Amino acid sequence: MIIAVPVTHSREGLRPVELTRDLPQVIELLRLVFGESLDGDSQQLIGDGPPGFLDSLSYRMNPAASRLSNGFVWQADGRIVGNATMLSTRAWDRYLVANVAVHPSFRRQGIARRLMEAITSSVKARGGRVILLQVVKDNSSAVDLYKSLGYTSIGNMTTWYSSSTKVRPIHIDPTEQSSSNIVLLNNRRWREAYQLDTAHVHPDLNWPEPLQYDAYRRSLWQRATDFMNGSQFEAWVTTDNSNNLTGMASIRSEWGRSHIITLRVRPSEAGQLEKLLLGKAIRRLSYLPQRNVRIDHPEADELTGMLLKESNFSIQRTLTHMRLEIPR
Repeated sequence: MIIAVPVTHSREGLRPVELTRDLPQVIELLRLVFGESLDGDSQQLIGDGPPGFLDSLSYRMNPAASRLSNGFVWQADGRIVGNATMLSTRAWDRYLVANVAVHPSFRRQGIARRLMEAITSSVKARGGRVILLQVVKDNSSAVDLYKSLGYTSIGNMTTWYSSSTKVRPIHIDPTEQSSSNIVLLNNRRWREAYQLDTAHVHPDLNWPEPLQYDAYRRSLWQRATDFMNGSQFEAWVTTDNSNNLTGMASIRSEWGRSHIITLRVRPSEAGQLEKLLLGKAIRRLSYLPQRNVRIDHPEADELTGMLLKESNFSIQRTLTHMRLEIPR
């Protein structure tokens, strides 16, 4: 069933999205196609109620609605049955594609391809050089479509969830504990922390923006801002005999949101530090407010996946990240 909100457009087929008129129908389409697989911010935007005037007004007042303001829709019989959103980033020549959705009754008609081609043309016209997107790993038809359009795979990231009240501690033997010393990240080593992070995970696997160079720098201003926003950040590291960073675990907390755990291990130390660092972060959770806990981690890291399962985390989804280079 297609839930329609009357529109005055006479145009059918492909056209740019017009947020003031299209938003309720776009929201309903995304709700239908993606449902519970949407991320938290999108869920907050979509909500649970039926579309209507009040919902339309509240959608437009929601800051997250701006995420849908650029892109294209496909209209058939006065109804929006396809959507593709184009997002700008901090880099002037880097764009994202999100919310690519076609109503089930209108699939296999080339609508998704036309929407994606329109996005590419629009990015080219703006001087863009790179387009990035995420797609559910098991959605083979979508992956094949993107490959046919020139996109290449960067890697897969798995999102794991649990609750801080349900997470099980990782048992670590005393011999394992003594093998590496875990200490708080010294703020003066923020550059090394950035290098360690990017050595483990490709920058474009961070969504929606690549990791910022000063992401681990905790200046007085940053700490004051965190305090005002109800945010908290902690990181622990391991070092080798030359005092080089070899591994890092961090927890980022923000009022009203899930705790975010990040685990990074230098490739040369893979398989040796994950248990210790993840165990440290999980133990720390017992001292923080009780919330959901999330970790986005490369799917290829089977050891960390095993540890997360043992700690009562479950997989929400695995996304394939893809990239299109636009020739000048």
